[in-house]
Amino acid sequence: MNLFDPKAYHLHHQRAKKTFHHYNFLYAHVEKELSGRLQDFRKTFRKSLGLSAYPLSFTQENASLFESPLPFSEDSFDLIISCLQAHWINDLPGFLKVIRAALKNEGLFLAALLGGQTLVELRESLVQAELELKGGASCRISPMLHSADAPLLLSQTPFFMPVVDTETIRVTYPSLAHLMKDLRGMGETNKLYERPKSMTSRQLFKETETLYFEKYGAANLIPATFEVIYLTGWRKD
Repeated sequence: MNLFDPKAYHLHHQRAKKTFHHYNFLYAHVEKELSGRLQDFRKTFRKSLGLSAYPLSFTQENASLFESPLPFSEDSFDLIISCLQAHWINDLPGFLKVIRAALKNEGLFLAALLGGQTLVELRESLVQAELELKGGASCRISPMLHSADAPLLLSQTPFFMPVVDTETIRVTYPSLAHLMKDLRGMGETNKLYERPKSMTSRQLFKETETLYFEKYGAANLIPATFEVIYLTGWRKD
């Protein structure tokens, strides 16, 4: 069963492209981190592919594909990098197998995706607010990969010498509206098929913000957590 709607993915990112440069702080940080990690490998990569909603500056080819199968033949690239896209993939194990097949022998895969602790404050505040107002909660924030599950996912693909590590980035906002504006500007709002199709009511929004500030706020600011999971693996036949 698919969780994520590819049409919503493309619509959200297409809408965000015009003003993305105003909201790309997270993407720019992760892109720089991936580029730095690549420099740690003393290897020349002659044919590289970037998979991302927005082109990477250091790969020869870029594709904004959302789902597998990828339209590339096997043994095509010696480097594939996925930047802040894979957390929206419905079949992540299948996607990784396609990635491995597209790599040449001794090719490298690097990825960064948002993990399960991302927006934990917003998730908890929304759930609590809906429970109090409606007696039940809707699917308003997407489930994401937990970092503890990532090593097994890589090893089962199988990637050689799999490495997983995480980075926690916390951003503060003066209001919930400012946070939501950033998420829309990044193209990172809800893409679940089962997402509520109507606008969030003013009452729910206000209650969510109140609970958010009560539990997490400090100095008239609320924090938003972004957990980035970094994956590294090689194809070795």
